[in-house]
Amino acid sequence: MANSGLLNPNPVPNSDRLEQLKQFDELKIGVKGLVDKGLTTIPSFFIHSEEPNPEPKTRPGNNHSIPVVDFSAPRETVVEQVHRASTSLGFFQIINHSVPVSAINRIVGSIKSFNEQNDELKMKYYSRDMTRGAAYSTNFDLYNSKAASWRDTLQVRLTPTPPDWEYVPEVCREAIGEWHKEVVKIGEELMGLLCEGLGVEKDRLKELSCLGGRVMAAHYYPHCPQPELTKGTDTAYGSRCVDGVGAE
Repeated sequence: MANSGLLNPNPVPNSDRLEQLKQFDELKIGVKGLVDKGLTTIPSFFIHSEEPNPEPKTRPGNNHSIPVVDFSAPRETVVEQVHRASTSLGFFQIINHSVPVSAINRIVGSIKSFNEQNDELKMKYYSRDMTRGAAYSTNFDLYNSKAASWRDTLQVRLTPTPPDWEYVPEVCREAIGEWHKEVVKIGEELMGLLCEGLGVEKDRLKELSCLGGRVMAAHYYPHCPQPELTKGTDTAYGSRCVDGVGAE
């Protein structure tokens, strides 16, 4: 099966790009829906470059690697690692933390399950309106970016105002709630470690509302028929189109 007349991947030179974007967006099926319908040539607004994507690599002159903080180490060691990473590169990865693997696997599995449901079930959640606290769409900046990325995203605002759970996919609700409770715990623990490193009271950052707002963004990267022409995600270390699920 080819493009099935779904979209014209090679529009005439003077065609209106905005109309192409609207046509795609109004289908409400995301890039996963295009793949499921047998698309073999990606629409032109997903093309980032005529050149194949390079392999991810460190930027020239930048030899930084992402710091890793092991939460199973003695507390004074963890505080020192967090302080060093925060005052140098500015971000870090944590391992051996308190979030259960079961909670992580459950939320990843639920996001994957939602994205792999049939189009009819997913279409009722497709929206760019976050006023209800949840929205599922392809590229939040679809109409503003120079080129769209090959991914679908479920966004859920968790605090300070909880979402209207009716607009959160049913298959994800319990897993998101469980994951959020764990995120709050690890967030408070991390803020305490940062406070220790700064030499201030342990609840100082919490009192400043540094834990007051949380939005979950779960990205789904379906198979792409032309991965060399587009991107699934952009990072400081490179860009590529991949299959799978990711979260922020």
